[in-house]
Amino acid sequence: MKADHHPGSAELVETLSTRSVTEIYDGHVVLTDLQDTLGTKGRLIVVRGDCAYSDVHIEYARTPKLWVYENIIRSQRIQNAMRNHPDHALFDGVGSSGLEALYYHARRNKKELVVVIAQEFPLPPHVASWEHIEIIRAEGPYEWGYVRKLAEVLRTRKDLIFLNHALHAIKAMAPVGNRVVHELEKLGVRPDASVFCMAGGSCLYGIGGKISEHFLDSEAILVEHADASTMDMTLDLRDPDAVRAFARQKIKGYRRRNRPSRLLSEEDLLFFPLHVDLPTLYLLQLWEYTGDIGVDRILRVAPESVLLVHERLRVAGFDWTHTTALALEPAIRLADEGKNVVAMVYGANRNT
Repeated sequence: MKADHHPGSAELVETLSTRSVTEIYDGHVVLTDLQDTLGTKGRLIVVRGDCAYSDVHIEYARTPKLWVYENIIRSQRIQNAMRNHPDHALFDGVGSSGLEALYYHARRNKKELVVVIAQEFPLPPHVASWEHIEIIRAEGPYEWGYVRKLAEVLRTRKDLIFLNHALHAIKAMAPVGNRVVHELEKLGVRPDASVFCMAGGSCLYGIGGKISEHFLDSEAILVEHADASTMDMTLDLRDPDAVRAFARQKIKGYRRRNRPSRLLSEEDLLFFPLHVDLPTLYLLQLWEYTGDIGVDRILRVAPESVLLVHERLRVAGFDWTHTTALALEPAIRLADEGKNVVAMVYGANRNT
């Protein structure tokens, strides 16, 4: 299957835009209001990625990527590829939030699976028992090494159907975003802000973007880990020229020959696979073209504050991931101020 990882600028804008997506996802989507549980003044509505597919029995960790890969695989692009190349394996690069979701959908479609995984990501022990999967480790650090290994596999293998979630996940998530907007309307909640983290951007843009489209006064906030941030906190988000210059500089980071020397602490790894140094290449190319990152504000949160929120949530009965606690730290503060806030639950901790 021909790889589609080098689209032109106009094609890239169309592929990553959600405005043309009017479909409302009809699967299982749960929203939970934490206002009473946490005692906030404003409503704190969380989109329960940890409840994706909870209406059916599955053995794998539930994350928002279950929605993403469902919609990518049922797209005409992938359906045609599977029909034309029935012996080819599904292929993508994944992190901790996507590995189990993609494996579930590969088995559901009776397809072999090949995945590239960043070298820092420790595989859960139960993965050792999986069949019909080939795992390829990146050889360089973080997103720099991951993208290189992905490109190498695409150059050298002709037996793969490239899902390319980095390019297609945002639009694949947009029907879920429409569903979230529909549920918010039913609840009578008009969000003052939506708060998301970013790796590939499927939740930030696929769900958060739909919230921004519908609730025009809602502030879109991107949250980053203070010790592993990909964004420039001095960047003027309202200045297109500054955004383009920032994007060009970050794109150069993918082209450098020397391996990045930055190391992650064990504590930082709790938040992986959020990007460490470089935003996703497709997003950088989009920002360079449009001069618009698509958010109103970027916040960095110290890991100490996130760990406190993580424990507070655990005591309240929610053993969610540290990435979720990262998003909820500023979301809780805003709700404490009396604002209505929407945030994302990226998954639950799993120790088996």
